[in-house]
Amino acid sequence: MGSLVLLCGCLVALSPFIQADVDINMATSSQIHKNLNRTSAPCTEFWNFACGGFANASQYVDNFEWVEDQFAMAMVEFMESRMGENDIQAPQLIKQMRTYYKACTGDTLKLSLSDPPQVVWRWLQEESGMYLEHGLNGVFFDERVDVATNDSTRRVIQISMPDPSSRFSVLRALELLRLHDWEDEQEMLQLMAKLQQLQRKYKEDSPVVYTWTYNEIRRQLPIIKWDLIFGQLLGVHHTAKELEHLLFEVSDVEYLREAFQFLMDLDSGPKDMYLRIRQLVLIQEFVYQNREQDTRRLEEIMGSLKATFGKYLDANRLQLTPHQLTYVRAKLEGIQLKVGNLPAEKSPEFYDTYYESANFSESSFLGNLIQVLALRTRLQHAGLLKPESRLDLQRYYVNDNVLKARTSPFYENERNTITVPMEFLQFPLFDHRQHAIFQQSLMGAVLGHEMNHAFEQEGILFDASGNESPVGLAIRESQPFREAIKCAEEKPAISLKERLADLNGLQLAYDSFFGLHHDSRKLEYRPYAFEPEFKAPQLFHLSYAQFFCGSLPPVIAHDRDDERVDVSVGNLQQFAYDFSCPSSSSTCEMWRPREETAPTSDSHVNP
Repeated sequence: MGSLVLLCGCLVALSPFIQADVDINMATSSQIHKNLNRTSAPCTEFWNFACGGFANASQYVDNFEWVEDQFAMAMVEFMESRMGENDIQAPQLIKQMRTYYKACTGDTLKLSLSDPPQVVWRWLQEESGMYLEHGLNGVFFDERVDVATNDSTRRVIQISMPDPSSRFSVLRALELLRLHDWEDEQEMLQLMAKLQQLQRKYKEDSPVVYTWTYNEIRRQLPIIKWDLIFGQLLGVHHTAKELEHLLFEVSDVEYLREAFQFLMDLDSGPKDMYLRIRQLVLIQEFVYQNREQDTRRLEEIMGSLKATFGKYLDANRLQLTPHQLTYVRAKLEGIQLKVGNLPAEKSPEFYDTYYESANFSESSFLGNLIQVLALRTRLQHAGLLKPESRLDLQRYYVNDNVLKARTSPFYENERNTITVPMEFLQFPLFDHRQHAIFQQSLMGAVLGHEMNHAFEQEGILFDASGNESPVGLAIRESQPFREAIKCAEEKPAISLKERLADLNGLQLAYDSFFGLHHDSRKLEYRPYAFEPEFKAPQLFHLSYAQFFCGSLPPVIAHDRDDERVDVSVGNLQQFAYDFSCPSSSSTCEMWRPREETAPTSDSHVNP
């Protein structure tokens, strides 16, 4: 995989901030100072103090756009160079990457929903009946390949009514319908209205989920042409006997029955045209989504966080039983870290043949995009025909139905794994040469946040193997756990589990770096050579806040960035000590030991 290593290496030489002859710590400290707004007081408006100057100091809307830009520049440099041209390990992979890139940059055909109808129609020449195969999902029903509810390695096919997130695509389709005159327009509008009405009618917070075999789903829902659907999704190379091994988890059964009865009674013309329009919306919306040194450093940070959380469990603030402590310790020990969303498989042959069935062209970006969508769908379903449909964990990677590129780390309950996208590992968010105070504040808090998703009110239900457990339910229902949740609920949040991960993640990162119950009022600090103004604890908080610096509107599923920072530092008692602020009368702490029960711990850092 020499060429891929070279591609990753391109990132190192992109910015003047990360050249070998520049002190990375001076660059990081300088960036922190540029983002400061000294007209704000850290005790009352810490986010504005730490990030209020970002808009004036940066051409980007936030640090994520900055690292995305750097990553894109590295990809362009690789694609337009001759690097890897003579690679003998994965020549097919390199060729297909460059073929796709050439069409992406050379094909001038652009898509706009406001184009004249005859132009839009060129994008609608989808072969009738190929919609599912080419990645379209969530129109009449939602179909996805996942793992069984209580067997995290058993592949199942989940069938349900369309996910609420598909409503945006419905609105885009409605916009397209209103822009032009369409044949069967009224029938399509009636179709959309009927589907929405049925989804409202049958929506339940916790719908009943039925586990059925292939023969059972055909008996229970005979109105749906399952043979046709899975003939498309699995291709022609399967037998009827292989289909009998498929396992389904089906919810919203009454919706499916009524919706497909309605579709059966509807003329095929409006249905087919609506599917074409939804395919067009999908195409327009689709967003694309050394390293050894990074991995080593992240594993060290992760190890430090795990060790500190282990001390939390020694103190046992939540009064867990011995059996419950064993459960939580096993889950903590089992948390895996993946750098880059790639399988563990390392053979060049695997990567060289992975995209082999995609027939890319150097001239048609649209054709290539449809090939990619079809490949994605094909590979999602490929493992279903294996014996017992078990996941091959050596070749597993996150391949969900999220179309947006993931740039920030994320945690998966079923895999008990934190994935850190390669794109994230760039200055100013991370550089393996940075001083530990920069790494363990920003990256430490991010990893601490994701780790704590394993132990909030939803994550605690899953055991170390990613299966739901009655032990986790007992912990969630315990009085100390509920009291900790209640504290975090006192200040309204868009998402309680994200609030908990924010609070617990920062506390864990701080304790991992400074040690339990660190009190800066009792210590003197030598200034760092690269930062003469701020003491170590203050610099820790400022560095942590850089993750949130930017000028974007609120993110769905999270609070606003300024609120996330201010609430998090407001629930860290040491922040008040570090900036000489009035101490809060109460802070929300969940797993963190009370001072009187804390294990003896020396500081992890020499200030």
